[in-house]
Amino acid sequence: MSAQPTTPEKEQYQKLLLHRSAALTATLRDALRAGERGDAAGRGGEVHDWKDDAFAELLKNTQNTELAHLQAELAAVRAALRRIEDGTYGECSDCGRDIGRARLQVQPSAPRCLSCQQKAELGAAKPRISTGL
Repeated sequence: MSAQPTTPEKEQYQKLLLHRSAALTATLRDALRAGERGDAAGRGGEVHDWKDDAFAELLKNTQNTELAHLQAELAAVRAALRRIEDGTYGECSDCGRDIGRARLQVQPSAPRCLSCQQKAELGAAKPRISTGL
């Protein structure tokens, strides 16, 4: 039995990914609108002390981080949908081997097999050491 998803499974993943894409798009749209309203409301107000200013900055940074995560997830979902359309869904973008059904069940937008994903994460985590020569 192949580790590559079958056509019905791909159709199921496509529906799931389309639903997730719509949900992420709506969440991002709502968050951006709420941020715009908050910015407009905040322009007329005064900061009473440095703690208010620090809290406002922390809240803004947290919201920006959450938005960045949502945008990254949406990009991954859209990329997976493109892979379904072009026939490469289920193939590792690095090594070309099957990603595997189990991995796709857990993360339908996964672009890499587990082995290549681990290598990518380890490579990103390694500190770059300069010899200074």
